[in-house]
Amino acid sequence: VCPSIDVRNQIVAFEQLANCTVIEGSLQILLIEHAEASAYDTLFFPNLVEITDYLLLYRVYGLRTLSHIFPNLSVIRGQQLFFNYALVIFEMPSFENLGLSSLTRIVRGAVRIEKNSALCYLNTVNWQWVTAVKPEDHFIMENRDNMVGECVNLCPKGHSKQPQCPTMEIRYDNGVVYHQPLCWDMNHCQKGQYPLLPPPPFSSLDYSL
Repeated sequence: VCPSIDVRNQIVAFEQLANCTVIEGSLQILLIEHAEASAYDTLFFPNLVEITDYLLLYRVYGLRTLSHIFPNLSVIRGQQLFFNYALVIFEMPSFENLGLSSLTRIVRGAVRIEKNSALCYLNTVNWQWVTAVKPEDHFIMENRDNMVGECVNLCPKGHSKQPQCPTMEIRYDNGVVYHQPLCWDMNHCQKGQYPLLPPPPFSSLDYSL
């Protein structure tokens, strides 16, 4: 068990996460500049399964996905929130997909994903399977996936060893019904549906970077 961790300025700061299974507090990863994508290739923290407060990423250059870094992170509890959000991805210029393929539960709080110019695979995640808040409580704006036609978002195709990804029904105003496959990236389907209880009231605590 680890306390709150602040990974800031240098990639070497990720070493604080070694041997953490649960972070009792928040995890902030921010303000890492002049880093190449390859610099993140050796980061691997499979033991981390839970964060009790929130996860925040802000201006981490070169980082494309969390899929290899946190392959088993399954729960973000949101006991204390960052402006009512339990997951914040903001101004990550290299980020291409979230890659949180094991994440099945955000107990309390909403999701804010904003101003990530390369970020796709947002329309292929059903946050209502993960969170206990209303869809309008999430703020997902100004990402590459918010621009029509910018992202291909291919989900894994079903075959003998892996079933097809679950789908979400989307009804358009013209009456067309589309079954959107749900996945985190081209290799990982979104895991199953969880009936969630209403969360406790939001805290009004403010946090600063």
